[in-house]
This record gives sequence, C-alpha cells and structure tokens, in this order.
Amino acid sequence: DLAVASEGSFGPHPGMPFLPVDEELLVLIDKKNRLEITEREININTNYSDEVITNLQELRDFAQKAKFPEHGLILSSSRESTSPIYKGITDYTQLEQAFMSIINTHGSAYVATDMRALYNPTRMRVIEAVAAKLAARALTTCPQCNTPGFGVTNAESGLPCSYCQQPTQSVLHHVCSCTKCNYTAIKMHPFGKTAEDPQYCDYCNP
Repeated sequence: DLAVASEGSFGPHPGMPFLPVDEELLVLIDKKNRLEITEREININTNYSDEVITNLQELRDFAQKAKFPEHGLILSSSRESTSPIYKGITDYTQLEQAFMSIINTHGSAYVATDMRALYNPTRMRVIEAVAAKLAARALTTCPQCNTPGFGVTNAESGLPCSYCQQPTQSVLHHVCSCTKCNYTAIKMHPFGKTAEDPQYCDYCNP
C-alpha cells in the first residue's frame, strides 16, 4: 500500500542563473488511504558540471573540480552523442583510458559529472535532506481532519521593507494546506523576519 519515489533535476538556479542547483522531489504514496505527500528541495550544494576538453590536463582539472573519484564521471565524444559513452567512471586508470580512446578518434571529448545518486555522494546528501522534510511532513496532521501530510503548499510575497514599509518580493507568509479536506492556514514570517532589508526593496533600490 505504500511507495516512495524520487526524481532529481540539475541546472541553473531559478533566481541566480550563474549558480548550478540540484532540485530533488520526493513523494510518498499511500494507496490504502489515497494520499500523496510530496516534498521538494532546491540546493546549491552540487558538483553538477560539464565541459568539452581536448587534453589530459583539462581532464584532470575537471576531475579535481568535480570531486573525483568519490564522485563518478561520464565521458562521450560530444554532448549529444551516446556512442561511445562511458558512465560511472570512478578511478583514474579507467578515466584516462576512456578519454584516450575518444580523443584519438574524435579529437575532443565531452566530460560531465555523473548525477545518478549511486555515483554522487553530494546528491545523496540532498536526497537525505528532502527525505527528512518528507518524514516530518508525513508526521504532521491536518488540524481539521487529522490527515497526515499537512504542510506548506504555497508562498506569498510582500514582506515590508524596513525603511519605506512598501511590500517587497520577499516571502511574507507560507500557505499550509491539507491534501484531503483543503483546509488552509497561514504561517506568518516563515523565516522569523518581520521586515526586509532595503537592499531588496524595489522602491528603495530599484
């Protein structure tokens, strides 16, 4: 009656495109009680990266930056190519042999971090964090109908500027709701803030 599923995606941060992020989704499905409880985590702690390289020194520099060999790498002839492709590389001998076989034929190689969880301890830690959030949410019940999974479903902006009191784009409150009876509650100032710094105000700092 119970199942847990996870999915991760990697790319630029939605608010700071120059930062790569790991976004993890985790869902607990309770078929018996017809419940789906989900949690999400966006985390900048990721080694997600890729590069086109032409020599061994570039490969070694990338490997060091990617926390190899604790974290696996992928090699192929280009970003779009699936043949040849070497995945789950976790030792230097295998890495350099795969690189040489590609470079001798194609002149350059595409190297990327292997983001599959079993090859990526940094991603495992983010999954651990979202799993803790999911467990906490599953243990939180709706104040009205006592159904598990009560928690944040939306965030609304408008936290006032500490200088001019105008609403900013920062979160004013979170909306918590029940997946079964649709009861909602407002959680004010979720980060313990009652006002925002003027540097984040569109009026004081347009």
